[in-house]
Amino acid sequence: MKTIKIQELEIELEKKKIKNMYLKILPPDGRIHISAPMGMSNERIQNFVMEKMDWIKEKQKRMKSKSNNLNKQDIQYTDGDLVYFDGRVYTLSLEEGRKTGITPKESKLLMHVRKNSTMEQRKKILNLWYKEVLTAKIDSLILKWEAVIGVKSDGFVIRDMKTRWGSCNIRTRRLSFSLQLAQKSMPCVEYVVVHELVHLLEGSHNHIFKAYMDKFLPYFLCHNQ
Repeated sequence: MKTIKIQELEIELEKKKIKNMYLKILPPDGRIHISAPMGMSNERIQNFVMEKMDWIKEKQKRMKSKSNNLNKQDIQYTDGDLVYFDGRVYTLSLEEGRKTGITPKESKLLMHVRKNSTMEQRKKILNLWYKEVLTAKIDSLILKWEAVIGVKSDGFVIRDMKTRWGSCNIRTRRLSFSLQLAQKSMPCVEYVVVHELVHLLEGSHNHIFKAYMDKFLPYFLCHNQ
């Protein structure tokens, strides 16, 4: 695998025995990866990228924007605040009462709070719900992908990590995931889960690791030719 530069874009280029060319924009930072047939010329690859340039830049912009929001959300957890959940934007709507919790309703997240609740208490309510929903998603994804990949982890934890989406302790075989993944769509959560499980096969981000990711998630997304 090598890196090529087309205009200002740095692109990972991998040539292998395939019939079509595939372009992937990978989370969380919009890394570009192209898989191309062995005999395809660099000129054709460049022309393909140029044709998709506007789409690539827009996709990267959106992906990076969402990633930046991970650390830049400045909300008071009051009526009308916008929050992310499952890849969508929801409006918070507070309801005072005896119970606490979150109820999704169309484009709103109803936040059940006690009277005179503080911002920290409301933040805790949302984060507890995030953790509950995300735990269920990751449980099912790990069960699915351990069988596919042929590995066995030793459990996982969800933490309020600000700079990483996930990590894998190879020695203990335990996984960690960012609480902020609850804001992301299911395909993004799945990508991070597969990424960390693959580290049980290969600890670094070398060509072996990338080959495993291409094997298990060969079409994580986008355009093909």
